[in-house]
Amino acid sequence: MAERDWLEIERYTVAVGEPLKRLMDVLYEAGQVPFLWGAPGIGKTSIVREWASERGLNLIPVHLPTMEPFDLRGVPVPDHQRRVTVWLPPETFAPQGKPTVHFLDELNMAELPTLRAIFPLILEGRLGDVSVDGWRIAAGNPPSASTLANELPAPLVNRFCHLLCRADITHWLRWARRSGIHDSVVTYLERNPDHLYAEPQRLDPTQHQVLTTPRSWHMVSDILYAAERRQIPLNAVAPLIVGWLGRSIGVHFLAALQVGVPTIDPWRALYEPDAPLPADPHLLYGLVKAVAQLVDPMNAEEMQRLEAFANRLTDEFRIFLAQECSARGVHLPMLDELLDKWRRRRRP
Repeated sequence: MAERDWLEIERYTVAVGEPLKRLMDVLYEAGQVPFLWGAPGIGKTSIVREWASERGLNLIPVHLPTMEPFDLRGVPVPDHQRRVTVWLPPETFAPQGKPTVHFLDELNMAELPTLRAIFPLILEGRLGDVSVDGWRIAAGNPPSASTLANELPAPLVNRFCHLLCRADITHWLRWARRSGIHDSVVTYLERNPDHLYAEPQRLDPTQHQVLTTPRSWHMVSDILYAAERRQIPLNAVAPLIVGWLGRSIGVHFLAALQVGVPTIDPWRALYEPDAPLPADPHLLYGLVKAVAQLVDPMNAEEMQRLEAFANRLTDEFRIFLAQECSARGVHLPMLDELLDKWRRRRRP
């Protein structure tokens, strides 16, 4: 039963890209408000911005977690002629003179009083007595992806059409080519599509988890362009790339760039004894370097896997693995002994 439920959920998720744009067109025509649910960094904000631009709509971001109820309604001002008080709306919700879309991003991170204040905005297009022109789109991360997310009140939930969004490699690559994402990133993800979005990884035990997402790859693209403009070598910006992608995927990506050709997944090479090793020495060089960079010396299982991996290599690449591990302070008795013998042979 659980598997069937999961399959049904997968069936009704929406790829971030043209499929999501088409559904937003339908809802815009129908005058209904979507809530875009999805993990952080999969491109919800980017696709909304692109959709609005393509249709000539003025997109106004509204970051509700930083707002109080009075920020939404505005301030009261006296109407001396009528002897009443009227509300002057904030600039965000004032008439814009052109078709407008208010993008309520990270809505479910807002505090409950703020959420209550937007009830009439969603269905009726008003805040208090002030009418708000245009359409609305809301977005947020599911509670499983954000510890700051709040449960939405049932009356507010019922005001949205809820869309479950997912990252999709095909549509992301189309967007990436249109948007000028660095060729190295596009080529790498064409060959490693499962690396577009990956589960959180820790850079080390003291740091927060690093989530590899479409946003991460966009940032890596910007770093590569910036390094090229300043003529900075790749190895100098390697910590920045690993900082966006995490250790495993970051090292794999760097190895692929350094040898100029794709390598197989280093985790697969480490954990699958039957995983094929590249016949091309350049490919094998990149793979061995990546494995040496990702293995955790404090993880006993990984060290056992490292020994099994080393036994599959020729002496030349086993020595190279020993050198790379030693440089990182990763010590395996068989590799240390091999490296020591090799160094003694090289002495005059």
